[in-house]
Amino acid sequence: MSGTTRHASVELEAPRTGLLAFLRDFHNKTILFRAGDWIFVTYGMIAGLAFLVGVATATWYMGMVGADTAQIAAFYLFFAIPSILMVSRLTSILLEWRELFRKPLQTLLKPGYMLHGGIFGGMMAFAGYSLFNNISLLALLDAAGFCMPLGEAIARLGCYVYGCCWGRPTESRFGVAYTSPHSKVLRFRPELQGVKIHPTQLYALTAHLIQFTIFYALLPVKVFDGMFAALYLITHPIIRFALERFRQDDRGQVGRWTHTNIYSLMMIAFGALVLVFGLASGASNLPINLQLRFVHVVANPASIAYFLFIFLAACAAFGVHYKSVGSWLSKPSGGMKVDITEMGMGATDRDR
Repeated sequence: MSGTTRHASVELEAPRTGLLAFLRDFHNKTILFRAGDWIFVTYGMIAGLAFLVGVATATWYMGMVGADTAQIAAFYLFFAIPSILMVSRLTSILLEWRELFRKPLQTLLKPGYMLHGGIFGGMMAFAGYSLFNNISLLALLDAAGFCMPLGEAIARLGCYVYGCCWGRPTESRFGVAYTSPHSKVLRFRPELQGVKIHPTQLYALTAHLIQFTIFYALLPVKVFDGMFAALYLITHPIIRFALERFRQDDRGQVGRWTHTNIYSLMMIAFGALVLVFGLASGASNLPINLQLRFVHVVANPASIAYFLFIFLAACAAFGVHYKSVGSWLSKPSGGMKVDITEMGMGATDRDR
């Protein structure tokens, strides 16, 4: 009997293999591959997919309201995506303004992008494109609002495997433990190694998929241009506020408000403005051609090259690191001390 028990114990302790085991430990697959000193993280490939699907979905929406899909795909590649990346990078740097003064080169040349900065950067590109090309700004904003939940859902899977946007410790059976030293959570909070924390990235993924499903169901009943933009700008912050109680990642803080709280309030205000403007322009309601399918846009030979370059650009922007994950320099930026003072990084302080 004792031999049988001992054998059963060994079987239980044997490492799991196969697809299920890979999926259970997916969050620790930070590095996808190495090429000499260069590292490509898994997040890069997923971010590329998120941008590809998001832009293709926005282009599809614009096609349904009568725009030239190849022209819209070109606009995203040459104008919207650069604006999104530049402004999201700038806002990420500004979140660490104290480190910027102390270690300017390291702060400037380390990976990092901020979602809200990307949203505002995209809005700037839409406004400029609408102004100079006589295309409805509300339609462009609608296309972005319609596609963002789907793109962000995919991107959150990237956050999950990269270890950013991490959650608070939990005893829940849904908790996950990071063990990869390359993950962002352990580079900034090494004491959390092996500790079960909320998979807040997967919570966000689920919420945004539900959000996109609702938007898709509303396509046949769009009542004014700007409706999807307003819905996104108002409901996205609600999701962020709901998830705040589960998150523990380092974000800037002003008093009791995190930077994401402040940016979320700005989004709600802008969403309300779009809602009022759209309702006031009720006569402006471009008809939607539901006969145009997503596959028709993606498979359009005139647009394929644009989508491919968007995928590669996002892969490079989010996936390439040098010598160490979290760095574009020879010295890992993950070794920089986290600032928890006002307007610096505040999550460590909020744990207490």
